[in-house]
Amino acid sequence: MSYDYSSESQRLELPNPYRLQNRMLWLCAALLMAAGVSSLWWARQALQTQSFSLAIAPLAAGVLILIAGLTCAATAARRLRFFFGRKRPHSLAPDLPPGANGGSPEALKLKEYLRQGALTFGEPEGAIQGVLYHAVPHLITAPEMLQLLAKRHVFNLAAFLVTGISFLFSWWVFGTAETRSWIGVLYFAFGAIALLRPLLSNTRAPLSLMSLVGLIASAILAPVAIGLAVPFLPKLGAAFSLNVQTFVMLATALVACALGIMAVLGQLARHTPSTHTSVDQQRLSMSAPPAMLIDELDRILQNEWTERIPNRRYARAEPLTPAGTPSGSFAGELFEESQPMPLSGTVAPSFVSALGSKHHRALVLLDLYATVLLATAAGFALFFVHQFDPLAGWEHNRFSLMGLSLILSLVAGFCFNEASRLWGRFDFESVLTWVEVMGNYQTSRIGTGNELTSRMNTQNDVVRTEAMTLRVWRARIESVVFGKDGPRQITAMFSSDQDSQRLSQGLMSFAKGQSVLVAAGSPEDQTRLQALQQGEQALLAGTPDATAALARTAPAALLEAATHATGAGASFCSACGHKAAAQARFCAHCGQAIN
Repeated sequence: MSYDYSSESQRLELPNPYRLQNRMLWLCAALLMAAGVSSLWWARQALQTQSFSLAIAPLAAGVLILIAGLTCAATAARRLRFFFGRKRPHSLAPDLPPGANGGSPEALKLKEYLRQGALTFGEPEGAIQGVLYHAVPHLITAPEMLQLLAKRHVFNLAAFLVTGISFLFSWWVFGTAETRSWIGVLYFAFGAIALLRPLLSNTRAPLSLMSLVGLIASAILAPVAIGLAVPFLPKLGAAFSLNVQTFVMLATALVACALGIMAVLGQLARHTPSTHTSVDQQRLSMSAPPAMLIDELDRILQNEWTERIPNRRYARAEPLTPAGTPSGSFAGELFEESQPMPLSGTVAPSFVSALGSKHHRALVLLDLYATVLLATAAGFALFFVHQFDPLAGWEHNRFSLMGLSLILSLVAGFCFNEASRLWGRFDFESVLTWVEVMGNYQTSRIGTGNELTSRMNTQNDVVRTEAMTLRVWRARIESVVFGKDGPRQITAMFSSDQDSQRLSQGLMSFAKGQSVLVAAGSPEDQTRLQALQQGEQALLAGTPDATAALARTAPAALLEAATHATGAGASFCSACGHKAAAQARFCAHCGQAIN
């Protein structure tokens, strides 16, 4: 999508919302790149001494750490500047090009919002969602993205909490020295596959009734089953113990989900959103095609463009009144939204103001938690590389530190990703206007002028509507988008009765001002009409100079028309000047011979 710049729309130049997270990403990038360079430096020293086996671990670890550091730096670099063009945010429905007619299912949904004066939200499903919406009643009217994130974090939190309790109960209460290593392996595999993988793929954990029963049964029966199978299983010992990794994975993920829920709940509104709309309904009669109302409405809405930015048109239908049909019904509409503009007071928070804000406090804590996890992961990796001895047995090297480093890095990535979703929230305000006309029409012919006495008369076909329905729906809406290219959703609607009445009264005044008569209006028409009028007055006066007067004031074509109107063979008496019949030889008024 291109960036449309206009010097007249300064309000679209929004502050960068990712400023605080970018600072933490730059800090993480510096720490990781320093750790990666240090690891590669140790690999270089090992290669200089021709200790190739000693250089394998620092080389591999250094490359992985550098990749993680460059990823953090690239993410922050892409968001150093934040551009928000005139085509953003996305429209609530597909846009219609200028002059086109049509609509869409999304536009029908928006019309129902205006008609019903209500917004539609999904209802909770399942026991966990029931508990969540009972604990947070305002969540039902929150944006869909917030509801989705809240439900996902609650499911994951419940899954990690139940798994952690089951693991601790199984390991501490029923576990023995022979079975605890295998208990750790069992729960680590379950946590990595069933819990950690959905967490990183932005899906919820598969916590169902059967999985809950399975975790409870595993906590009680798994130690007994493993104890019976221990004689047939290899002895893992302390070298292959995954108990620490399992505990760290469950504990860090549990904290991350808890902070995620806090961040989502901090974005909720403190009050129930408004859903009021305005409608003004009028009964209107006019002697003109009703399509003229749609054209006038188009002109009015264009004069109200926000900062000269064209409205988004979602539906348009012209009321058709075919000339070949003497009567029938019609229906037309025009549905537009003004350019969404950011809510007043939209500023990027500083670190201190974010900690003091309900909306941003949990987001800052989530980013700080991710930064601490990445720094700890880098420290574990460097300690493992520095203490690595390829000549010693594998059981003497602390491979568990690399496992811990990987787990902490994955959880930190999850925290940064979830915080980024909420940092990219933007709230907008705009105006929805929907005007619909419907009714019945009749066609008739109206003539102007007396055909017997007047030499100028006109006739035209007139479309007349009686008691046409005119409805104007209007509402100022607030909408939200997560990420500048994300879908936009209406969060509140506010009535604007004065604007609706003003628009309907303007359309009614326009309709009542239409004329049914046809008259010449150009300057040339006015000149010719004046010449005809003077010629007609001269003819009615009955003077022998009528033709001469007409010749002085009218063009040749008009003189010819006037001569034709008086008769081709007309004559006048030379004595009294009265008009004589075409074949008369004597004047009927004075009796003198006509020459």
